[in-house]
Amino acid sequence: MSSKKHIGIRHMRGVAILSAAVLLGVACGGDDGGSSATESAAPSTDAPATTDGSDTSTPAENVGNRDGQTIKVGVVNNDSLLPAFRIGAEVAIDAINANGGINGAQIEVVSCAADASPEGSINCANQMIEENVAIAYTALDLGSDAAIPIYDEAGIPYITTNGWGTVQESNENSFILHAASSASFLGPLKTFKDLGLTKVGYVTDVNFAGTPYETKLKNYSEILGLEVTPIYLDAANPDWTSAVANFKSQGIEAITGFLGEVQCIGLVSATTAVGFEGAVFASSCNLYLDVVPDLALGTYNQADIWTTLAYDEAPAEVQARLDDYIANMTAGGHEALISGFAHVSYGGWMELREVLSAIPNDQEVTGESVKATIVSQVFPGYFGPDLQCGKALWADSPSACHASIAVFQIEKAADGRLIRKLYSDFADNSALVGGE
Repeated sequence: MSSKKHIGIRHMRGVAILSAAVLLGVACGGDDGGSSATESAAPSTDAPATTDGSDTSTPAENVGNRDGQTIKVGVVNNDSLLPAFRIGAEVAIDAINANGGINGAQIEVVSCAADASPEGSINCANQMIEENVAIAYTALDLGSDAAIPIYDEAGIPYITTNGWGTVQESNENSFILHAASSASFLGPLKTFKDLGLTKVGYVTDVNFAGTPYETKLKNYSEILGLEVTPIYLDAANPDWTSAVANFKSQGIEAITGFLGEVQCIGLVSATTAVGFEGAVFASSCNLYLDVVPDLALGTYNQADIWTTLAYDEAPAEVQARLDDYIANMTAGGHEALISGFAHVSYGGWMELREVLSAIPNDQEVTGESVKATIVSQVFPGYFGPDLQCGKALWADSPSACHASIAVFQIEKAADGRLIRKLYSDFADNSALVGGE
């Protein structure tokens, strides 16, 4: 991507809540090195091809069309936290409608603003039932687990791009289009093993001692042959510098943690402050690249889809889709949000377009037909790996439709901008840990 497609954008609003979102398993890899289209374009929705080399089932020819029909869908989002998630979905739906819709049918959106509370999520679920939507798409909703039983009873499939809770990760009525949260948990540890580093420091300001996360960390470490030393910081007053100094004194070779955006800034800043020279893996974070860019060089991070920051590394067909995304966001007046998390929902809806289009035109688009179709074949990923919903690719997150993570190292391009340089391509590492 040319340098003129990058505009420095700083999004500090909602950073604290964004941390919570990342801690709930976000691997989507939104970036803060903004991008803009060089010229406006009509909404484009070129059909995606597989992005990871997997075989994609060829759907049967869908006879007829849905001209004159309307497909009603729900879009739920914590707008007070990150409206970009909702906006990305809406821009994609507008582009889909402008390019023939779903075999001729237009998508009608029923929006609901959740507030990260269980009560807010339940209220949105009840609204979706009243509106008789075919699917309940959740962009970002930290309280959404509370609504899962309601969607189950109503027969409305719950669909999201990333898991926002443990209930939905193991729910047969839920479909998480992108990577299982455990894939993100494993990513840094697998990278350290590949680098030949065995003494790992694991730091977080979320004390998950005695929880399944602690068990997972212990099991993964043993399987990979790593010696992991955890440090739990005081969430109210985390001392990242002291933690990193402690690791350094113990001869730790690599550091990562259960980290959100704010925590990544703290960790990366601390490693520089104490002169830690080992490997630093900043989870799925991106904001630190904008806030402490000089300190970010050489760090690792991960994503479950391609982003604008990794444009130059992406396959040509994905670059074309990123260009369409940039053009459609710009045409919609959302240029300032291009670099955030809008592309996550945008890509998710381009994937859902393929699912909805595969429902036979002589069948009504309902919760039942959506569920039957989404598990019937492999659907092409838009910005990332193909979707294999219903195949339980990761045992502790069977709702996830893919299990692949790509790892990047942060470098500086010739024009001075930070870029994600691909370290390891999208890979499903679940077999390494038995899919636990």
